[in-house]
Amino acid sequence: MSTFVAERRFGKKPSAGNSTIRLALLAGALTAAVVFAQAISATAAQAASVQRTDYVTAGDFRTVATLWNTTAVGEFVCPAGATIRVRYGVWPFEYNRQQQTLDCQSAKRLSVGAWSVTRAKLQIKVPESTYVTWTYIVEGP
Repeated sequence: MSTFVAERRFGKKPSAGNSTIRLALLAGALTAAVVFAQAISATAAQAASVQRTDYVTAGDFRTVATLWNTTAVGEFVCPAGATIRVRYGVWPFEYNRQQQTLDCQSAKRLSVGAWSVTRAKLQIKVPESTYVTWTYIVEGP
């Protein structure tokens, strides 16, 4: 039996030392829980985004990422004059969506959604062969 319970049972006033220790332990546990929660959320936020660099040859559209049954975003900025798009489906039932032209001024985003159940490809067409740096952001499973 703890001294706190014994003191209550026999009508004595509980000592201040026991409640101070309990309060300190509670504050320590709360601090540890908050720090742990912040560490988990920071790890999850960093794991969802990856910066990639691909060498793309000039000519037709080139695939930089292929996705199945997921949601994701590709964010591109340069090279100027390059065209990006999402191509859904499998041959002979493929179709293009979200075609955009890059201008090196602002970031352009391609969002892959529910139609990736069959297949989705992030594609780029560049005017001349070059390295392309882009960000791959996974939003779904």
